Amino acid sequence: MSDDYQGGPYPLQPQSNGLAIASLVVGIIALVLSWIPLIGFISWLLAPAGLIMGFLALANPVDKGMAVGGLITSALALLICILWVVGLGAALSFSAASY
Repeated sequence: MSDDYQGGPYPLQPQSNGLAIASLVVGIIALVLSWIPLIGFISWLLAPAGLIMGFLALANPVDKGMAVGGLITSALALLICILWVVGLGAALSFSAASY
């Protein structure tokens, strides 16, 4: 056996985009919370944060799929929040008009 073994180069670590992962996680949380009445108001803060992180993550060439997923989930959560406000406003104006 020889002692001349020099070993190969270190294996490359897979790169990841932290903003893309954060955008996806925040978007999923916002999407789940947006369906729950009253607690869904937290989505008004989380959804825009997920959108901003998603747009920033698109600048990095790594994990663009997760960034797009974060954008989609955050946009859906924001849309659901807007629909809640419109629905509640319509229900309140209908009930006020009936008096």
